[in-house]
Amino acid sequence: MGAHSQARHQDRAKVTIDCTIDERAYIKMLAARAHMNLSEFILSYLRKDFPQEKPNKETMQAIKDTREGRTTRCESLEDFWDKMGVKPSAYN
Repeated sequence: MGAHSQARHQDRAKVTIDCTIDERAYIKMLAARAHMNLSEFILSYLRKDFPQEKPNKETMQAIKDTREGRTTRCESLEDFWDKMGVKPSAYN
């Protein structure tokens, strides 16, 4: 193993997942079909819920709007729903 491989390997942790032999075989087949190893395959599903380093486009726009004073002020929850176009029957 080269120096780069060892450094990359050292910042990893092992996780054990208990499943049946058939489940493991099925997961391996799904991973192979996606051209991934087991770790890549499982992490590809989990990473969607990981915290992001950079806010997404919608959040960045909301931050910009807030800084520039483009906000909607509401006096109450009912006022908020009214300004958002939600009918009173929807929240009663």
